Amino acid sequence: MKLSQIKAVKNFCDGLMSEPDWREVLENMIDGESDFEVNNVRFITSNSILEVLAEELQSDLYCLGCFNADFIAAQCNWPTELVEAAQQGDAFEALGKAIADNCDMEEFAEAYASADGYGHHFNGYDFGEDEITVNGVDYHVFDNR
Repeated sequence: MKLSQIKAVKNFCDGLMSEPDWREVLENMIDGESDFEVNNVRFITSNSILEVLAEELQSDLYCLGCFNADFIAAQCNWPTELVEAAQQGDAFEALGKAIADNCDMEEFAEAYASADGYGHHFNGYDFGEDEITVNGVDYHVFDNR
């Protein structure tokens, strides 16, 4: 790795509120890690972020069932009235399971990110997102101070 890349990572990390240890960040990048966290700062490569988002959405069925009814209906090709009825009956977890079992979760995740950005999911602090490219690899960065 070139010295200029190392300096760029150091300067980037020094500019974040949580100030992650830039050496640890660099080590993870050199090791080819696609999803890692250092001092409340999460780094996810562009190549893997949709898969990571889809997996995390599937892991919380209740939350998945709480998405906007129109959004769920559009992504899963279901009648909005069906989704609204499930939500009005407090069947959020059952709805989330139905979404996870019957809808393409990567497409669902892509539509979600397109509507709200990745920061809304990965950065609960202020929903912010930064990006850095190191050795041709693009990383989405979420500082959860």
